[in-house]
Amino acid sequence: MAAIERAARPGQIRFVAESSLSLLSEPHLERLRRNGFDGLLPGIESWYDLGNKSKTGRNQGLDKVRQVAEHINLVLRYVPYVQANLVLGLDSDEGPEPFELTRRFLDLAPGVYPAFSLLTAYGQAAPINLELQRAGRVLPFPFRFLDNLHAMNVRPKNYTWPDFYDHVVAVNRDALSGRRIRARFLANRGIGARFINAVRAGTSNRVVYQSKVRSLLDSDSTVRGFFEGDSRVLPAFYKRRLQKSMGPLWDSLPAGAIMHDEHAYLKSSLTKAA
Repeated sequence: MAAIERAARPGQIRFVAESSLSLLSEPHLERLRRNGFDGLLPGIESWYDLGNKSKTGRNQGLDKVRQVAEHINLVLRYVPYVQANLVLGLDSDEGPEPFELTRRFLDLAPGVYPAFSLLTAYGQAAPINLELQRAGRVLPFPFRFLDNLHAMNVRPKNYTWPDFYDHVVAVNRDALSGRRIRARFLANRGIGARFINAVRAGTSNRVVYQSKVRSLLDSDSTVRGFFEGDSRVLPAFYKRRLQKSMGPLWDSLPAGAIMHDEHAYLKSSLTKAA
């Protein structure tokens, strides 16, 4: 922030920043507003875990929802656009309650735009990925789909795949519904934030895509087998999408290039230990 203040006069450049909610105290928010920050993307992650990022300490469940919603509403008084990032499928989640708490959060902080990320293990990005690989829970989805939306490469601990996707589809449908869009529009300040939120919600294909995946879990045995870790053969649904996204470059791929060793981190750690 000091570097920004030295380089630009207040309001000369408009900024958007990603931040842990724990850093967004009121004095910091005042400073951000003064220096032209129009958007913030704080991480909430989970209602039961990772409390350091949201500055909620030991609060969990509904208590955490209320505390985070109050903090988000404070942020919105200083910054017109706020996107809250939440992770779906963490091991701390179980049953319908985490998704119900998310809906309650949207009731209490109607101006926030929710961004839901499917739990993803990115190679050596976190030590817990070793535990997931040891447990055989990491799936070999091509990197193209590991964007937090199009695939979850960790088998959920406390849900079956159909049950999990039922919840994912329902919470996304609610968050992008006309009722939520209207509530965000009324709660936001300024035409820019209202326009961006309305366009993002109105043009998102999250519900359509995830509903398709949910139906394939019942109708396509190759998809269910891949998700369960019984097969390493990429289902045709994903192969077609990958081929379409690559266009003429698809024919230049060498054999086996679309897949990867999902246990490479584990094997590397065992080699170093030896």
